[in-house]
Amino acid sequence: MSDKRRTFAVIDGNSLMHRAFHAVPPTMNAPDGRPTNAIFGFLNMFLKMIDAFNPDGVVVAFDKGKPRVRMEMLPQYKAQRPPMDPDLHAQFPMIKELLTALNVPILQSEGWEGDDILGTMARLGEEAGCDMLLVTGDRDMYQLVTEHVNVVSTRKGLSDVAIMTPESVDDLYHGITPALVPDFYGLKGDTSDNIPGVPGIGPKKASALIAQYGSLDEVIAHADEVKGKMGENLRAHIDDALLSRKVATIRTDAPVELDFDETSFPAFSADEVSAALGTLGITAMQNRFLALIGSEGGRGNRGLLLAGIAGVAGINRVATHKRVLRLGVAGIGSTIGVFVIPRGLVDALRVKFVSHCCSFS
Repeated sequence: MSDKRRTFAVIDGNSLMHRAFHAVPPTMNAPDGRPTNAIFGFLNMFLKMIDAFNPDGVVVAFDKGKPRVRMEMLPQYKAQRPPMDPDLHAQFPMIKELLTALNVPILQSEGWEGDDILGTMARLGEEAGCDMLLVTGDRDMYQLVTEHVNVVSTRKGLSDVAIMTPESVDDLYHGITPALVPDFYGLKGDTSDNIPGVPGIGPKKASALIAQYGSLDEVIAHADEVKGKMGENLRAHIDDALLSRKVATIRTDAPVELDFDETSFPAFSADEVSAALGTLGITAMQNRFLALIGSEGGRGNRGLLLAGIAGVAGINRVATHKRVLRLGVAGIGSTIGVFVIPRGLVDALRVKFVSHCCSFS
């Protein structure tokens, strides 16, 4: 991404909270007994993202209420999902309070999903001349990828992250460009969201059909040429395919807005953040946040390290595979973190330096 453009990170709050909740053991609690494992994992991933990408601004999007926008199109949308775990549900108001203390804008709108808010921010940010990073675990978000919109995809818990570019989306789906991702979902559906697609057509067959004909519309136009049971299912479920594509299409017109010129990070008070973290009993992260605003060694030391220290998880691998950049993270221990350490303490703490750890241009 160009150095001349400001970079904004838009975090899918629901996606990251769910992944953090299942990745961090449920043994962490605030002094008042409330669970905090999802918050701890969320903050850890948040700080890793800041260290890796150094965005000029950060916002977090959340779902709000039932997904009315898609339920109006598909009443059974996400109907099969079990209720949210009460211990996870309890942590959403807490993370929002903490984000407020961090002066990080929270974007949400009744009946809209965080996906659509990320889509809207991607469009608005690109129009404002910004580079956008969409931090999410949802692969349907790959449809938003452009030259100036990348998806930072959390693939496995908090430990496997890929930066999705137009080229890497094409590689992953064997010729499916970001613009064709909704067509892809139109054919294969999405069981996690209860989107039907066409029975019997999975990812490989969906990719092959779109690669052969160019789009879902052209697949449908040539449905008579598709042989066997797959052809029968396709011809019988054309309406399902078209509806599935519509439901899988990320909206870019959610009723949210952001003043990009007035949004920056970090822009928080040390006292407020220290108090908020103390209330939750997550004091181990205090110095990491204070370092972002120049306290406890300052932000200038971040280039010294991103490392693991005796059971502390840190970024320890940056590799490329099929033009997908991956961040490898060490095993999760009792404490997870990427620490900013003064130069003089590096040897004493036996920190393993990681070369090119922030080279994601």
